[in-house]
Amino acid sequence: MKKQVSQDTKKQIQKFRESGIWLNEAAEFDHAFWLNTEQKERLMPVFEACGIKNRRENRLNFEVLMGNLLEHGHRQAVFVSLHPKHWRKSQYSRAGESTITIINNLHKQGYLGMKKGYQTAKESRYTRIWPTEKLLQYFRELPHGVHYEPVNLVELKDENGNLTYYKDTAKTRQIKTILERANKINKDADIRYRKDNLNASLVAVFTRKFTLYGRLHTRGYRHYQGFAEDERAEIPINGEPVIELDYSGLHPHLLYAKEGIQFSGDPYSIVDDRPAARPFLKQILLRMLNAKDETAAERASNFWLYHNHSERESLKEIGITRARPVIEVFRQAHKKIDHYFCNGSETGLRVMNKDAQIALDVVNHFSKQGIPILGIHDSFIVQERHRDELHRIMKTVYRKHTGGFWVPIK
Repeated sequence: MKKQVSQDTKKQIQKFRESGIWLNEAAEFDHAFWLNTEQKERLMPVFEACGIKNRRENRLNFEVLMGNLLEHGHRQAVFVSLHPKHWRKSQYSRAGESTITIINNLHKQGYLGMKKGYQTAKESRYTRIWPTEKLLQYFRELPHGVHYEPVNLVELKDENGNLTYYKDTAKTRQIKTILERANKINKDADIRYRKDNLNASLVAVFTRKFTLYGRLHTRGYRHYQGFAEDERAEIPINGEPVIELDYSGLHPHLLYAKEGIQFSGDPYSIVDDRPAARPFLKQILLRMLNAKDETAAERASNFWLYHNHSERESLKEIGITRARPVIEVFRQAHKKIDHYFCNGSETGLRVMNKDAQIALDVVNHFSKQGIPILGIHDSFIVQERHRDELHRIMKTVYRKHTGGFWVPIK
């Protein structure tokens, strides 16, 4: 009877994996996933089952594929293309065309589950793959054997969010040099959340051109930027407790500084000083800085409110149910920077580019000294013993980028 229950359970799992619910949440294939040495050796029998020549390129393609599959495991499928044009080498890729052969052969050998993709005149769907129990048994007994190493530390995306080619400049080379050093220091450090090692590699992401956005991002499963603030407080670095310091109201302060004005106070509390309102105020300001007009800002803000249930309920209790009245109060409270709001001039992306430059300088200061640092856009985490130095450097770097102005740090 026990065996029958086990078989029924396996059938239910398989049925669920072939359903739209699970397959639609598949993860994107990421060329940055690698295997550690022990995991590579353990998986050699699986590589041999691929039936392809033992060449360096084929081993590399196999390793990147396995890194993706083992990283996501039972949690998610991975979507891939089986068309050769998607595997052409570029500045953003590692794995090449023989990955298609490896996928197909491993599927035939029972190591991979697969839901084939398709393309019609109206729609297309990538192939989704996932590790079967036959593959999972090769790493179940080991500690996690996948590490994350970005292919390109500076990414440029087009208006649709797709990676686009660019030629390196002195600026992009400098950013890469800084991030290479910082990523190596973080990789060598023991950075974990409870029992899990965390991905701490940073990548600078720009939008359309190198004067827009440029913020530092982490990627992969268990990357530290994906943790909430209270969870990040539990992330020790080399076994030591940490401190996180945050630029308070950074974007409004940067806009005032651009106008040659030292803003004093909190840019959100002068609009509404109730704590429950603050998350919504931040979202509204972000949208006002990027929207082409007030209608677009209002629509985007209300969309955020609709999809964040707990915040919506908290705001409802204090009488805030929509964005329009708050937008009007924002304009009155910040008349001196009002001309930056809702004008479609990419102000938000330009301001984020400025905060990215600030973040890069802060990260660079600590990495030059061999000190691990975790950047979360406008806040930073270091070992608690470096608190005073972090506070000092954040103030110094902000003054440098604004011509002598100051901003609160909390």
